[in-house]
Order: sequence, then structure tokens, then C-alpha cells
Amino acid sequence: MTLTPADLARLLRDAQEGPHYSVRAALALADGQPPPRIAALIAGLTARKRALWAEIAAATRTPPPPDDAGLTRLAAWEAGAAAALTPEHLRQRVGGRPTEELLLEHVREVLWTAGQIAAHANRVRLA
Repeated sequence: MTLTPADLARLLRDAQEGPHYSVRAALALADGQPPPRIAALIAGLTARKRALWAEIAAATRTPPPPDDAGLTRLAAWEAGAAAALTPEHLRQRVGGRPTEELLLEHVREVLWTAGQIAAHANRVRLA
């Protein structure tokens, strides 16, 4: 299956900001200050986004992610960066794997992390 940059941008945006089954929706389940496990999931996802996009930027010679962005701003930047990629960029190998494959795997990771956040948020509410 071959996806366009716009397709990947939409998948990334929906995984982060969609109304259901997204990081934003999962975070909405946790009231107030996030508990340490949720904070760790957010920090880990932010770090992985930054590292992945730094590698993609180096391989494709596109702009790297902003150093000072938190998860929300970084996710918005990421969707724009994915949309700006070309089909050639998606075929470019990063660590031996095509960029397209890495981005699809990253979408899965974002959704998995959203599920973990939701699970921990529900535990907090039930406690």
C-alpha cells in the first residue's frame, strides 16, 4: 500500500487530535494535573516524535522539528511536515527503512500511546 504525504499527514493529525481514539481524546479523560504515568507517556511520545523527525529531516534534507515544542505543538508541526514531504521523500530510507513505513509505524505508536493514556486516565477516575 502506498500512501501520499497528505494521507500520512491526515493519519498523524487524526491520531493526535481526532475526536475519538486520539491522544487529545485520551488526555481529556484525565482531569487536572496528569498523573506520573500519563506524564511519562506524554514525555516519551514527545521525545520519540522529535527523534524520528530529526532522522527524517536529516535523510530528506527537510527542516527538523522545533526544539522547544511540547507534544501539542510538535504534533501540529509533524502533520505539516508530513504533508510537505514528496513521494520521493517517502521512499527515502532512514535506518534502512522507507520513511513511509516509519511514519505508518509512528501512527500506530501514537494510537497505542493514546490507548495507554486512556487506560491510565480511567484508573485515576475509578480510584
